[in-house]
Amino acid sequence: MSALPAQPAKHNWPFASPAPSVRLLTDESTSHPFALTVAAAWSCYGARPARVENVLKLLDPTLDAGDELRPARRARAERLYRDLFDAGHHTTFQHANFVFVLDGVSRLAIWSFFHHHPHYNSEQVSQRYREVSGKVMTTPQLTERQAAVYRAAMERAIEGYRNLCSILSPDLAARYRQVFPARARSRDADAERQIADAVQKKAQEVARYVLPLATPAHLYHTINGLTLLRYYVLANQLDVPAEVRWIVNAMVDEVLRIDPLFLGTPAYPIDLQILGASDTLEFEALANTQTALAGQEDDAFFAEFDAALGGLDSRLAAYNPDAERVLADAVRTVLGVTTTTLSDSDAIAAVMDPARNAYLGHPLFLAMNSKLMQTLNHVPFTFQKRISGAEDAQNQRHRGTLSSSPVLLAHLRPSPDVIVPLEIQRCDAALTEYNAVVQTLWEAKNDLLDDGVPAESVLYLLPNSHRVRFYESGTLMTYYWKWVKRLCFNAQREIFDSARQETDQVRAVLPTIGHWVSAPPCVLRSRAANKPFCPEGERYCGIPVWRDYRPETLATRRIL
Repeated sequence: MSALPAQPAKHNWPFASPAPSVRLLTDESTSHPFALTVAAAWSCYGARPARVENVLKLLDPTLDAGDELRPARRARAERLYRDLFDAGHHTTFQHANFVFVLDGVSRLAIWSFFHHHPHYNSEQVSQRYREVSGKVMTTPQLTERQAAVYRAAMERAIEGYRNLCSILSPDLAARYRQVFPARARSRDADAERQIADAVQKKAQEVARYVLPLATPAHLYHTINGLTLLRYYVLANQLDVPAEVRWIVNAMVDEVLRIDPLFLGTPAYPIDLQILGASDTLEFEALANTQTALAGQEDDAFFAEFDAALGGLDSRLAAYNPDAERVLADAVRTVLGVTTTTLSDSDAIAAVMDPARNAYLGHPLFLAMNSKLMQTLNHVPFTFQKRISGAEDAQNQRHRGTLSSSPVLLAHLRPSPDVIVPLEIQRCDAALTEYNAVVQTLWEAKNDLLDDGVPAESVLYLLPNSHRVRFYESGTLMTYYWKWVKRLCFNAQREIFDSARQETDQVRAVLPTIGHWVSAPPCVLRSRAANKPFCPEGERYCGIPVWRDYRPETLATRRIL
């Protein structure tokens, strides 16, 4: 697979900071989305799979000599592409997959658009494992005075990020040595470097909460042809249409470079009906409810939402009280047995006990391909959540647990509304610095709003710690693997705590299911006798959690 050189986009970049880089990686399997779509459609009715090469030959007019029927067949193929689109036969468009290398995309755009759906794969730079330099931040077009306010807030955020790393490091180092006493006693230079590196990463993990959403990222982003078409239609939706529209246009341009027929042929173009900003569903709904797009919503919504949480960050809002019976019945149905042969508890254990289900200790998550484990899809959950933007950026990656994240323009508040990480709460100096940075960002946001800057532009000033309120739903299938991964002591603390709250509530209302959902990977592998019990290798947390494991002690056993 090769990378096409990045080309200057035909579209004007509407920001003062440098434009993102958008490159499409290509090979023979991804270079012909039009022909691939037509061949896939032909295969539905053919005696054998149609060949992409045959479609490409049909599209070549230089081969028409001596065959007067070729132009008519070519026209039918061109029309078929458009007809497939119009009729909604969109699976044919999903065979073409595009791997984009994106650089300089704001965290806001990634959270709000590129990761806010289930049909993608991404690997983005980690703010945990990579120090943020702050040399370049996504910066809208502003007046000289406004730019000075914006720039000063960004510089204060980067300064605070670095200060927090320094403030937090001594305590983190002491606790790291408590977990790894042998490394602490060692005089080996490699051991010291290992400790320093681990402490630095942990400090960055916490300090990143003050980084603004203007912080750029680079990522590999893979989507199929249908998803790219949806991007093209919806790029103007709230919250950050200017940045997203530019990037999506550049992505489509990259595809058109390798296949000019991706949007149809001149004779048979596909009618995408691209939505303008004021045409989007969210814009119209906000306008209809007379919610100011500049935010400044009164506190009634926030008070009502937060009161319903009852002190939790993630509240089990809905579930099926008969879920255990339904799950057991589904297991029995797969096996063709009766309740006399297999009790409810044994049926549930057959799929959820690692000692009986070796798939649970396998390094691949095999549940989605297992007839028995697909029974977990019949157990639904809905959670009401109030977490930080930092956690939600991780939360989005579990694409089977779908959320209805907020339009940020409708959630802007005049006073700071943020999560305070546990490590910050533990240290007075860190808390003072944290609050000072957050206040600076919030005051800059308010100043720019008062000066007439569009709300879209000031959203970049929100820190990662800003609160996000939403509902999220999934099934036991999709939550199970999420809980397993996020109950690991290597998981970042906030999402670890959310997973613990969720599994605690499931245990309370569905005890038979709940018995099996409160364990990190090492516990599952231990129960399945799959060694090594910890799959993290050099990232081992230092605590043998699988020994004398009890869900109620999970939080107290975690030191880092």
